[in-house]
Amino acid sequence: MGQRISYIIPTLNEEDALSESLKSIKAQTGDKEIIIADGGSADTTLEIAQQHNAAIVTNPPGRGPQMNAGARHSNGNLLVFLHADTTLPDGAAREVQSLLTKPGVVAGSFRLQFHPTSLILKGYSLCASINSSLFTYGDQGLFIRRSDFFALGGFKPYPILEDVDFQKRLRQSGAFVKSCLSVTTSSRRFAKRGPLRQQIRNLFIVSAFHAGVHPRSLARFYSNRR
Repeated sequence: MGQRISYIIPTLNEEDALSESLKSIKAQTGDKEIIIADGGSADTTLEIAQQHNAAIVTNPPGRGPQMNAGARHSNGNLLVFLHADTTLPDGAAREVQSLLTKPGVVAGSFRLQFHPTSLILKGYSLCASINSSLFTYGDQGLFIRRSDFFALGGFKPYPILEDVDFQKRLRQSGAFVKSCLSVTTSSRRFAKRGPLRQQIRNLFIVSAFHAGVHPRSLARFYSNRR
């Protein structure tokens, strides 16, 4: 029998996207729980969560602290952190179970595709198949054993890059794997500046972080964060 998976989604006014994400989780096989870690939504996000029988945890806004709160509330052996506008592929639960039983593997993520997509975003999706911290982000669905998550101290309370920081620590503690399956994420965050300009900005921010610039100093360059 497989281990229980806790799916944790940080939310803040996600009524337009959340339902599809929750449907994709409920379609997964195996023992599971869904936890919405909400940062104070003023729309119908929590009503949608209740309609899908998800547990709700409230926390001051901030994706890292919200996900930490969701993890503390969880009782699954395995954790999957998913953005509210990201849907899982068929077979995701089996893939998580399989990859996290491989010797030396501490964590992993899925590959990535966008909806709606474009030629530039298809190119970015190709880059997202590379198992590197420069091309792996929270919208790809991070998965990890619950015990390892807490052993590493969870996410730091950064305004941005909490996923990149945590992944950096993960890669130092063991093997990080990338699934051959892809999650589907909304391309809405590229709409304001355009996909090419936004991706150049993202690469600048991540490269600066790896060079030692603190996320609080870099947050001003990421003005359209959700």
